[in-house]
Amino acid sequence: MQFSTLPILIVAIFVFLWFLSSRVHRLGAINGSQQNWLVALLSILLVWGGFVGYQSSSGAFATEDFLSLLPGYWLPYVPVVLSISLILLVTPLRFGLRRLVDATPHHWLTGIHCLRILALGTLIKASMGLFPEKFAWFVGGVDLLFGLSAIAVTLLVHRGRLTDGFLLVWHLIGALVIVVPVAGLMHVFMQEALFSKLFVFPMVLAPALVVPSFVMLNLLVAWRLLEKRMQRV
Repeated sequence: MQFSTLPILIVAIFVFLWFLSSRVHRLGAINGSQQNWLVALLSILLVWGGFVGYQSSSGAFATEDFLSLLPGYWLPYVPVVLSISLILLVTPLRFGLRRLVDATPHHWLTGIHCLRILALGTLIKASMGLFPEKFAWFVGGVDLLFGLSAIAVTLLVHRGRLTDGFLLVWHLIGALVIVVPVAGLMHVFMQEALFSKLFVFPMVLAPALVVPSFVMLNLLVAWRLLEKRMQRV
């Protein structure tokens, strides 16, 4: 198994989210029930990531039977469906997420996306013939560019130079730069000879957990900013 930053990314993302939930609870912005549901959501996503990692490392994802299920079309959406379902069904979770965004400095919520520059590793592997090239450039490449933009946006928002409207658009772009190529070009990516490498451990953690987590963070902030904008109208 080659060295990968993906486990480090998972730790960084989920420790960050756990820290935010603990912080807003200490500040009194959320109650105990809301914090428990936030932690429950993080735990469910981590269990999903652990399940996928175990199945991949055991060789279950390297079979023709698994690849015939066209995992590129559904694997990245499992954590998204789980999260949205819980948010819609559980009121304390929904309110807890709202207050988490409201009580967290905006530059923290943009700064976490600086980690997306680590998509550079995907491009390096593709240049070495170890990863599907089209997937690397159309998904990893734009993810890298968004990560670079996050550095500038974080500095500017920390100085108070960006509006909520700009941040709303920026977060939506952060989600779309992943969703559009994955949804629109998956039939192209699946034709690549090395496409199966996407489901080899630890690389499988990217489409199964890391990338959906970044997209959901974008959508979470955009959702709350849009709600606040509509309340002011």
